[in-house]
Formats: sequence, C-alpha cells, structure tokens
Amino acid sequence: MAAADRGPVNRLQGGPSDKWQYCEQDFLECIRAAQRMHRRVGDPAGWPLSYERPVSWLVWVWREGRNCHLNPIE
Repeated sequence: MAAADRGPVNRLQGGPSDKWQYCEQDFLECIRAAQRMHRRVGDPAGWPLSYERPVSWLVWVWREGRNCHLNPIE
C-alpha cells in the first residue's frame, strides 16, 4: 500500500530527515511517541519534535534546537 493511499503525505525540509516523506498519520505518531517517552530536542529519538507543523501545504520545516510540539498532538 502506497503512503498516498493512506492519506496526505508530508515532506520534511531540513534537519536529519531532509527530503523524507511520511504518511501524515505516521509522522504524527512519531511525534506522539517522542512525547510519550518524554524525549527532548537533541535526544536521538526526539528528532520529530523539531519539525514545525505547516499552516498550509504539507512541508514540515526543521527548527534547530526548538521543540515545536510542547502540547500533545491530536
């Protein structure tokens, strides 16, 4: 099953996963998992936290050293 068949596909810009693509729900689950495990920015498992959720389009932009998801993701 292709990611496009499962809903919107996000593209990551910058950071450790530059140009990677994720099914939106899979990427949101990566963020939720990092939050559940109390990961921090700079922690290898905390990398999804530094991608800022887009206001429009589907490009998530890397924000070096910044936790863009302080509140739980719905």
